[in-house]
Amino acid sequence: MPTDLWQHACDRLAARLPEQQYSTWIRPLAPLLANGSAGDDVVALQVPNRFKLDWIRSQYAGLIESVLSEVAGRPMRLDLAIAARDPAPRPPPLALVR
Repeated sequence: MPTDLWQHACDRLAARLPEQQYSTWIRPLAPLLANGSAGDDVVALQVPNRFKLDWIRSQYAGLIESVLSEVAGRPMRLDLAIAARDPAPRPPPLALVR
């Protein structure tokens, strides 16, 4: 998915939603890089956690798909996925003092 499509959609969503709603629910979404499995009519976005995934699906998915379709000029489908967590950094090994 071209990042500019998502950016243009974000601009329109920011204009339609109150600032607090946009900042809380839409701004944290990040586009996933295309992996070849999704078609050109699918926009895949990462969501930080399960709570936000469920809330966005129930409250904002229809609006997001509508705006994406407006921007793209064709019907678009939204695909949400929980972002993979980076493993916790491992501390450096302790040097043994002899």
